[in-house]
Amino acid sequence: MRWRLRSWEADAHESLGQSAEAAGLYAEAAHLASGMNRAVMLQEQAALHLQLGQPEAAKAALDQARPLYAARPSPDEAEEQGLNLATWHYLRAQALLNLGQPSAAHDMIREAARLEAQYGDPSYGVALVRGQVLTHLGLTEQALEAFGEALRLSADSDRPYANHELGVALLDLDRPVEAREKLEAALSDPEYPYLPEVLADLAECDYRLGRLPEAQQEAEQALSQGAVVPASLVLGSVALDYFQLDDALDHYERVIREAAPGSRDWLTASQMAADVMAQQGFPNPAAAYAYAQQALSHTPESDDWHVTLQEHLRRAGELLAQQGAQGGRTLN
Repeated sequence: MRWRLRSWEADAHESLGQSAEAAGLYAEAAHLASGMNRAVMLQEQAALHLQLGQPEAAKAALDQARPLYAARPSPDEAEEQGLNLATWHYLRAQALLNLGQPSAAHDMIREAARLEAQYGDPSYGVALVRGQVLTHLGLTEQALEAFGEALRLSADSDRPYANHELGVALLDLDRPVEAREKLEAALSDPEYPYLPEVLADLAECDYRLGRLPEAQQEAEQALSQGAVVPASLVLGSVALDYFQLDDALDHYERVIREAAPGSRDWLTASQMAADVMAQQGFPNPAAAYAYAQQALSHTPESDDWHVTLQEHLRRAGELLAQQGAQGGRTLN
C-alpha cells in the first residue's frame, strides 16, 4: 500500500498546483507499484511532465509504462486495461506532437479514440488533442469537426479551451465572424489561463474584418498582458496598413526574437521583415539579407513568397557588394 500513499500525496500536491513535486511523488509511487498500477502511476507522471512542458520526460515515462500491459488480459481486466491503454495513447499523442511528430501523434490519437469507443465513451480530451494534431497536419476542416466534438463533450471548466481552439481553426479557414463568436465565449471565462492569447486572436479577427482601430487596441492590450508573438503580428499588419513601416518592422523583429525559430509565426515575421525593409529601400541591407535568407530556407518553392524572397536576397546582396567595394577604395 506504500505506492497508494505516495499516489495520494501526489494528488494533494497536484491540487495545490505543485506539479513538479507531484510528478516526483508519482515516480516514487510507480517504483513501489507493479503491473497495471505501476503503468497508471507512470502515466500520471507523464501527464504532469506534459503540463510542465517536458515532452521528452513524458515520453520516457510512457516508454516504461507500455510493457506493463498484459498481452491477453483476463475478461475481468479487459475493460480497465483498455481504458488505461486509451489514456496511454492519448498522452503519447501529446508528447509526440510537442516533439514535432504530428504524423506519429495522429496514429496514437486514433488508437486512443478506437479504444475509448470499444471500452467506454468518447472523451473531451481525446477529441481536443485529435483536433490539435489535425491542425498541425494542415487538415483544418477535419480539425474543426474534432474541436466541435470536444466542445459538445466538454465540462464547464473545459469549454473555454474548446471554444478557443474552435476560434483559431475558424480563423485558419478565414471565417472571422464565426471565429469571433467562439473567441468571445472563451474570453467570457475569467478563469481561462490563456485570455491574453484570446485577445490577440480577437484582434486578428477584427483586423480581417477591416476594424483597424479595434484590432490595434485589442492587440496592444494582449501585448501588455504577455501574448507577445500573436499580438505583435497583428500590430505589424495594422502598422503596414497605416504605412508606418518603422513601427511594422519593430513588431516583426520582436516576433523573430520571441518566436521559436522555424515556427510558422517566426517564418511569417521573417518574411514580412525582409519585405518591409525592401519597401524602405534597404536602409540596412545586411539585416534584410539575413531575414530574407532565413525565411527562404523555410519557404517551399511552391509558395508565392519564394520568388519575392529571392528578389529581396538578390537586391540586398547587390547593395552589400556595393558597400564593400566603396569601403575598400583608397582615398587620394
